[in-house]
Order: sequence, then C-alpha cells, then structure tokens
Amino acid sequence: MSERRVAHQFLEGATTGDAVSDHAFDIQRWLREWGYDSSIYAWHSDGDATDRVLPLSAYRRSGSEQFAIYHHSTGSESAEFLLRHQLPLVLIYHNMTPPAFLRHVDAVWQHAADKGMRQLLALRPQTMLALGVSLLNQRELDQLGFTNTGVLPIALNEADYDFPDDPATVEALAGQETLLFVGRFAPNKRQEDLVKLLALVCRIRPNAQLALVGDPWTVGYADRVRQMAATLGVADRILLPGKVSRTALTTYYRHAVLYVSMSEHEGFGKPFIESMYFGLPFLAFGAEGVVETVGDAGVLFVEKDFGRIAATVDLLIDNDAIRSRLQLQQKQRVQQFLAPTVATRLRNYLTTLENR
Repeated sequence: MSERRVAHQFLEGATTGDAVSDHAFDIQRWLREWGYDSSIYAWHSDGDATDRVLPLSAYRRSGSEQFAIYHHSTGSESAEFLLRHQLPLVLIYHNMTPPAFLRHVDAVWQHAADKGMRQLLALRPQTMLALGVSLLNQRELDQLGFTNTGVLPIALNEADYDFPDDPATVEALAGQETLLFVGRFAPNKRQEDLVKLLALVCRIRPNAQLALVGDPWTVGYADRVRQMAATLGVADRILLPGKVSRTALTTYYRHAVLYVSMSEHEGFGKPFIESMYFGLPFLAFGAEGVVETVGDAGVLFVEKDFGRIAATVDLLIDNDAIRSRLQLQQKQRVQQFLAPTVATRLRNYLTTLENR
C-alpha cells in the first residue's frame, strides 16, 4: 500500500476574509480532494480562522512530505521557521507593499516589508517552484533569481458570494449613488485620493457617496483620510464600515454604481475580480498590477487629473451602452479566476513537480 501524499501550507497570519488566507483555504480544500493530507500552519490566527489553522509549534515533518507550500507577503516568523527546518518549498508570492509607501507613515510595517524582502531572497535555495499570484509577481521572482516560476492567481470561489443582501447595508445605500472601494487603509491604496475625487463628483451628482470598506490597517493613515474628508466637506458622504462580513460585502458589490480605485500598488487586486463577478463596472488608476489583473474589463487612467476622472465617473454611471459593454468583458475575463480554473492550474504544477 503506497504512503499517502502530504502537502501542508504555511503562512504568517490567518484571518477570515483576508485574500491570502482565503487562497490557502481554497488550496487546502483542493489538496484534500486530490488525496493529500493537508493542514495549514501559521504564526498567528484570529476569528473563525482559528479553528482551521494550527500553530507552527504543532508541525511535525512526515517522511512522505516532498514539499511544503508557503505564502509570502510580508516579513514573517513563519519564513524563519521554514528557513530553520530547510523544508523544500512551493512558494506562493503575494507581493509586498514597497517600503517607500510606508516610510513616513508606519515604521513597523516598513520594517516588516524590508524583512520580507530579505527572507524572500533567503528562501530561494530551498524553493522548488515559485508561483506569483500575477504576472507582475512572477516577473519579480524571475528578477530575484528564482528559476522555476509560474503564475497561480487568487481564486474566486462562487459559493463564498452566494448570500442574500444584508438589510442594514441595503438601508445605508438606499437612494444613494455609491462609489465603492474595498481594501485595507494603507498609503499605497490612496484612499485620500478617492476622497478628493468624491468632493468633485458630489458637485455633479449630489447623491454620490463613497464607501471605503476595509481594515484601518495603518491607523495614522486612516485618521488622515477622515480628516481630509472633513476638510473637503464630504465627511457625511463617506461610509467607513471597516472590515465587513461576507454578506455585507456582497451587498456593497450588488448595490454600488461604480467601483473606483486610486491605488498605486497592487500585487493582484482581488476586489477587481469580485467586481467583475458582480458585473460592477470599475474605473481605476493603471498601476502595473492593476493593468494585468483587469485586462480589458475596466476603464483605466494613467494620470490623476481629478476633474477629468470625475467627469468619467459621471459618464460611467449614466451611459448604459458603455456599462453593458464593460459587463460583457467582465463576464469573459472573470472566467480565468474562478476556482475550478485555478485549481486545474495548481494541479498541473504539482503533477509536473512530482514527476521531475
């Protein structure tokens, strides 16, 4: 009788609703369906994820374990653990916020980003396969000297969005033209630019409001965004619900009129995929990672001319022909990110690796 295959995953922290954590949970489900023993280990976890994740201290290496899967996105105690144990790795690289965005805002996160890059280089010798979640990330891995690389996008699992509307969220959006952005408060996400845009849009469309959904990841930056909203006189036109339930999130996507992004750095950008899935047209600054994820399924701009962007917002809300064309392109584009497609890609990578 052959010994059962083993493929455990490691990440720094696990929390429900986080893109990296959700990616790991999807991969665990696929691995188990394919006959692997597969657990997830993390330095820390919280919320519902605590029941699904084991602490690093619980890990014991099995004799049949050919490799471990590690998700890298920041400076990590889990990376140090893997370096000490010299486990052969399939590394999944989720990109890291460049330290330059954090230098004058959060010294702790800047240190974590610097540390994460040093660890990424240190992990190279024990990495059998390095997968970026986008072509941008794969190119970075290639430039850093990883030799066996590929792309494994973050998957969209349709069952995660099969919820009825959240009544409280519907009430908050009723009668308003809601511009939506989803993402943690962080300098690279440029929520303050969205506030500037809102101030101009409200002159054209008095019922416009902006929903900024996401954790106040960098507290000082979140405070700066609130202060700017007050200064520009739009504090009462902004919703700041923080991190929300999956039910509330799907409600925002269903009832917003436009997804808008001023982010200047995205390793992947899962909210763009979610917008595609819900047929919510989007307008975004064309940062490199955004361009690769979006393709032709959204409207991109390369200069932050706020007056012209506000006029484009007005056009995209009212022009049914443009919206219908964008929704058709979204429906086509999102297919490559749905869970069955991404699972097949991973299985092909692992089959090739095991047959080497």
